[in-house]
Amino acid sequence: MKRTLSSIFSACFLLLTIGAGAQDKKKDSVKPLVVEVPAGLRIGTDLTRIAMHFFQPYRTDATITLDARYKDRIFFASDISWNRTSHSDTSYTYKGNGLAISLGVNYNLLKRQVPKENFMLFGGMKYGFALFNYELPAYQVPGSYWGDYHGSVPSSNKTAHWIELSVGVKVEVLKHFYLGWSLHDRMLLTRKLSKGDYPPMVIPGYGKGNKGNVFDMQYTVSYLIPMYKVKQKMNL
Repeated sequence: MKRTLSSIFSACFLLLTIGAGAQDKKKDSVKPLVVEVPAGLRIGTDLTRIAMHFFQPYRTDATITLDARYKDRIFFASDISWNRTSHSDTSYTYKGNGLAISLGVNYNLLKRQVPKENFMLFGGMKYGFALFNYELPAYQVPGSYWGDYHGSVPSSNKTAHWIELSVGVKVEVLKHFYLGWSLHDRMLLTRKLSKGDYPPMVIPGYGKGNKGNVFDMQYTVSYLIPMYKVKQKMNL
């Protein structure tokens, strides 16, 4: 009896093993659905840079956002920024301006369900570089014993480097028109700038010059210029 049960169990186990192997081979033989979808250069602007001037009148900023789809879920991305800063109070006068560019990659975290699903939830990383100048035409250091000290810092050209991590979404609201929202964490590599005696008020494309790490957000409107097609895997 025991030998009979053992033989039946062994036979069942063998059949299950053969069946599972056959199913695995069947799955391996089924190729994922791949379709070609339009892609190209997406050009936009960051609306928060425009709004910032109303909350911080001493700053005037503009940022152009660019991205281009490279593969199914990989996008090359770039930001081009400009800043002009002019501030004056009883303590000092400050003037600065410059340009910045950041280059990197965004990765779409969503698996697509249909070929024309044109929204994305992404994470990304960029390298940022800024070339700018600033000066303090006049500043005053109060002194109760010797009296106030007056001085100035001449204009000088500076460079800044940083690494930027981001997460956000882009949604197609009309054909080829997109709205996007994203959060950014920027880590300054040239820390001497932020720790100097007279750090810049604003580093173009980065943010406050006296901070080694800054958080920022973007709200973008952009337009896709179809230029080519990429192969896209479908999640069936």
